[in-house]
Amino acid sequence: MDKKNRSFQNGLLIGVSATVVVMSLVILAGTFFLIPRLSGSGSTESRKETSSSQADVSELEEKIQEIDTYINDYYIFDVDKEKMTDALLAGYLQGLGDPYSVYYTEQELNDVLESANGTYYGIGILAGQMQDGTIKVVNVFSDSPAQEAGMQKDDYIIGVNDLDTAGMDLNQVVALIKGAEGSDVTVKVYRESTGETLSLPMERREVAVDTVEYRMLEDGTGYIHLLQFDDVSLDQMKRALTDLQSQGMQGLILDLRDNPGGLLTSVVDIADLFLPECNIFYMEDKSGNRVDYDAKTNQFYMGPMTVLVNEDSASAAEVLSGTLKDHGRAKLVGTTTFGKGIVQTFYELSDGSGLKLTTAHYFTPNGTDIHGTGIEPNVKVEWPEDVENDVQLEKALEVLKQDMGRTAE
Repeated sequence: MDKKNRSFQNGLLIGVSATVVVMSLVILAGTFFLIPRLSGSGSTESRKETSSSQADVSELEEKIQEIDTYINDYYIFDVDKEKMTDALLAGYLQGLGDPYSVYYTEQELNDVLESANGTYYGIGILAGQMQDGTIKVVNVFSDSPAQEAGMQKDDYIIGVNDLDTAGMDLNQVVALIKGAEGSDVTVKVYRESTGETLSLPMERREVAVDTVEYRMLEDGTGYIHLLQFDDVSLDQMKRALTDLQSQGMQGLILDLRDNPGGLLTSVVDIADLFLPECNIFYMEDKSGNRVDYDAKTNQFYMGPMTVLVNEDSASAAEVLSGTLKDHGRAKLVGTTTFGKGIVQTFYELSDGSGLKLTTAHYFTPNGTDIHGTGIEPNVKVEWPEDVENDVQLEKALEVLKQDMGRTAE
């Protein structure tokens, strides 16, 4: 297929924070579009902007030539012009001040897309990109290479093999971590709780991860922990709900804590399980063009429910918790969510390199833009240090029982 006309499509980046699962087989960075290079003369205003841009580029070229003169005359080491150009372009995007907008070389773009599409093996973690651009481990799965190597939740990834990952976006870091089954990788992490920097060698392998965990609690209360929004999550949610209802579930606690997001299609389908026909959320681009995502009439569970959230509930998790709160379907218990309410799009340039740009905001049904602020819970419960009991879950049970009592009346 001709590269310029290639249209790689997996939806829109709503994972998170452009958040991904670094495990076997798949990379869940949400969904996104790869859009080929566009051309055309455009409007009069566009031509004026283009003329201004050309003047800026001319000034930039003159400055680079001036710098090159000094480098050629005085710099004592060898010069790699291609590396310098890539660094210049990467820095140009960094100048936007947006950690989610990134320049990719052709190789980096191919690595990211192959990692999203191909069959790869990993180390068994969930990782997310924070607002400051750092890469944080959100969850370490049981019986995974990462757990066996000693990696912990809340570690920050700062290097892979011999590469410093500072300044890289999440997709680039994930592409470095994933690889062939049985191959070795060393991940360097910073552990904020102890101030340690650790190099953790491990062997990539297939890691089986269920995205849904569930059980019955006391007094007819069902509990579902949704770890991420994967393409298998909808079926797993339906099975969990069906099983819990067969056990006499009268109310549901949905745990979205530490859920970094995932696939757009997944969050829309899962929201549809709990809502009547209504708006789930909508997106707007810089021109004000709006796209709505609506629930149909596929209500699967319409009983009382409470949702647990925390500061690591991000992106798609915020879509679900926000729409359930706005429509009065559930009370939120916990702490304020992460606050990623923006969408990224991939663009391929004419030479095979590419960009990832933030291209839209998304809004909860009430029109709330949660980016940078997050969603406030109805009932705020901080997680205290050195506590054995899950105080947030205990409060969620209390809130749900109150709602179940009102329903019974």
